[in-house]
Amino acid sequence: MPHVALVVGASRAGAGHVDVLRALGVDVRGPVSGRAVVADLGALGDPDIDVVHVAAANDLHLPLAKAALAAGKHVVCEKPLAMDAAGAAELAALARTSGRCAAVCNTYRFRPLAVDLASRVRSGELGAVHLARGSYLQDWLLLESASDWRLDRARGGLSRAVADIGVHWLDLVEWTTGQTVEAVAAQLGQLHFRQTEDHAGLLVRFSGGLQGVCVLSQGSAGHRDELEVSLDGAAASATWRSAEREELSIGTYGGGPIVHTRPIEANAGRRELLRAFYGAIDGNPSEVALPTFDDLNLQTSRYDAHQVLVAVQPGQTLAAVNPAIAGAADSLGNGLFGVALEPGVTVPPKGLKKPVDAFRYCARTVAPKNGSGCARVI
Repeated sequence: MPHVALVVGASRAGAGHVDVLRALGVDVRGPVSGRAVVADLGALGDPDIDVVHVAAANDLHLPLAKAALAAGKHVVCEKPLAMDAAGAAELAALARTSGRCAAVCNTYRFRPLAVDLASRVRSGELGAVHLARGSYLQDWLLLESASDWRLDRARGGLSRAVADIGVHWLDLVEWTTGQTVEAVAAQLGQLHFRQTEDHAGLLVRFSGGLQGVCVLSQGSAGHRDELEVSLDGAAASATWRSAEREELSIGTYGGGPIVHTRPIEANAGRRELLRAFYGAIDGNPSEVALPTFDDLNLQTSRYDAHQVLVAVQPGQTLAAVNPAIAGAADSLGNGLFGVALEPGVTVPPKGLKKPVDAFRYCARTVAPKNGSGCARVI
């Protein structure tokens, strides 16, 4: 059936949505300014429009998606779904009760060779997967002169590298293996005294015993936009890369890798995601599962990097900076994440009679006896 879409967000992402929708034969309105629409949400009530694409700055995702669902529209939202876990949970609940299709743009799972990788894992070609490793490297924020709304915590959120690009690596590992994140320890770093992280190193524990390690950076010179996911299994290993071309390499014990390559088409992942989304609206299921609001809500609750990031100077106690977060440090076992610390900052966790070094505390709590929680060090 014919659809009419409104694209909200006059950025590069919004223009990308418009280009793909036109190629798919969808009637498109926009792109229009996200802030203008938030100021006058009446535009979302247009009865001719049945789908709203939210491609505005991160701080506008919640109000725009919420209003679109309330107006009875299907919604496609750029990631992150919201600025924090509470907002993601609210949108997931609204989407469930609305009866509308609601998806988030985790587009890499729709790349052809990423689909091939998932098929090989699920067929058992790799055997039991025991290690996920990889990286996502960019260089567009290396220089101090770089400027973008994502650098503003009020618009981009308290996390940048993890929430902007790390989520793609995590989503690909979860989707291809079927194993979900249980706990994360992360070391985060900033360049040029910025408010949010430019690079991060993640140690991840997934369900089923899968371990993961990932390096993220938006300040690695010469790496324009390079995502890599490697899965090591009992029978074979596989590495999927996306840089100048899409590549899938399969290796076996004692043998050289077999490499499959494809040219990267502009907007290919977004095109296939939106093709699947509009098919779902019309009752046609996709081979690749759509990343729904519920999916992203669960992911956010498992590895949300927005919850406890706080600036603490060496020599300060956490309680002096943020008593609420210091209280969270006394109950690490209640959640997947503990508290963000800088080297040299000490906190007296629950059950310990004196402060301990932040790094030692992190190392001792990555895999606690109760199976939950870890400290994050920045």
